[in-house]
Amino acid sequence: MTHVPRHRRLPRRPLRTRTDEQLVAALRGGDDEAMTVIDERYRGRLLAYVRRMSAGADAEDVVQDVLARAYTALRADDRPMTLRPWLYRVSHNRCLDLLRRPTPVLSDEMDLGAAPSTLGEQVAGRERLRQVVADIQGLPDQQRSALIIRELEGLSYEELADALDTTVPAIKSLLVRARMNLAKAAEQRAEAEQAALRRALRPALA
Repeated sequence: MTHVPRHRRLPRRPLRTRTDEQLVAALRGGDDEAMTVIDERYRGRLLAYVRRMSAGADAEDVVQDVLARAYTALRADDRPMTLRPWLYRVSHNRCLDLLRRPTPVLSDEMDLGAAPSTLGEQVAGRERLRQVVADIQGLPDQQRSALIIRELEGLSYEELADALDTTVPAIKSLLVRARMNLAKAAEQRAEAEQAALRRALRPALA
């Protein structure tokens, strides 16, 4: 039987296979490569979140700033934290100044599902998507953030509460109100379209 000498160290577990908690510990221990892994793991998710929160404006710059702040904060603070909701909290705070920009921009990454088969269907599909984006942009900040993070990442109520610095009952209320407001916006739009159609047809029926 072969014995492994005690002084011989076993191979270190690759950083990319480590948990978030282990990456944070490694970064705080001075291993900057851990931040590279955090970047690779979360940059795409944060970009998707910021694009939907800020209608695509300056998303790359916002996420770059978030990750730079995360590096500095994690190296400077050794308090226990859960990485994923914490990164969303930082991203949410950095988005607040962008949320009030009035013109939503349609993101090429947003998908309606199956590709429409005709030009008319493509136009109609893009218009529906623009309307949904506009409705989401019209939600209050906290409702919008809670809804987007929930739909993008499927965070638990507890993680969402941590990300938005609130309580679980408040998160549930935010999500209910966000969905009610989206349904109300869609209903009002349908009523307006019906009214416009009636006005357009009235001369022909007279």
